Amino acid sequence: MDRPRLRSHRLIRFGDAVSDVLQPTERQRYKFVIEFDGADFSGWQRQIKGTRTVQEVIENALSQILQQKVTLHGSGRTDAGVHALAQIAHADLHLSTITPQRLHLALNSLLPKDVQALALEETSPYFHARFDAMSRSYRYRIERIERPLLRRFAWTPQHEWKDDHIQEVVNQLTGRHCFKSFCLQRPGEEGYFCQILEAKWEIEDASVNFWITGDRFFHKMVRSIVGALMDVGRGRLGVENFRKLLHEPEKHGAVSIAPPHGLTLMRVDYPEQIP
Repeated sequence: MDRPRLRSHRLIRFGDAVSDVLQPTERQRYKFVIEFDGADFSGWQRQIKGTRTVQEVIENALSQILQQKVTLHGSGRTDAGVHALAQIAHADLHLSTITPQRLHLALNSLLPKDVQALALEETSPYFHARFDAMSRSYRYRIERIERPLLRRFAWTPQHEWKDDHIQEVVNQLTGRHCFKSFCLQRPGEEGYFCQILEAKWEIEDASVNFWITGDRFFHKMVRSIVGALMDVGRGRLGVENFRKLLHEPEKHGAVSIAPPHGLTLMRVDYPEQIP
């Protein structure tokens, strides 16, 4: 596909890679805020034909409306079954016969009810939904008793756990750590270091919300952290062993992984100004 032309041009380095910032004369960059119920999706990223993903559903709808090929770039990937309250994405679009406001309405009318664009607006040609993100915030919801109305959005473990044991270790997550023991490793990844800005285990009656904000997250990392925390709460993983998973990841194996449906991407934060 020919690269769309943008109003200005520069090169930006991300590590060793060089990314070409597009220049619109005919196309402009648009930012999307997307909410979706991930229960019936195989994650965010477009996959093999016949697999239903959030990215593919939105790209197909935009292409149908605009009669042009559209590539949507998200702030990050979510696993199958994971939800989003505010996934951020961008795309370069040529709007010759439709305003952004009408495109927003047309898009939502065409999208299925388990995914909608909460906002659609023109943005800087330099904005990149993934590389400009400063932090991402997730919530994992756990219920002590079965809640029929929440069954798609909360995990109800079939065992008891002690919140005070979990509270003893959850603060250890903040700071910069190697999370190699708390993710599924992918080819080409290295380091596995993340800066965790906030981690909270909040209890409200029979509900628990685990909140975590970090500069980046690896594959199934949040779910692995939740799984490890629950193992601490059940007494299957000691406090000292949890600490070793953070500080000596090379010497310790993987942890339990919580199911996807309790996890929601809540927000993605960016600098106040994008050049």
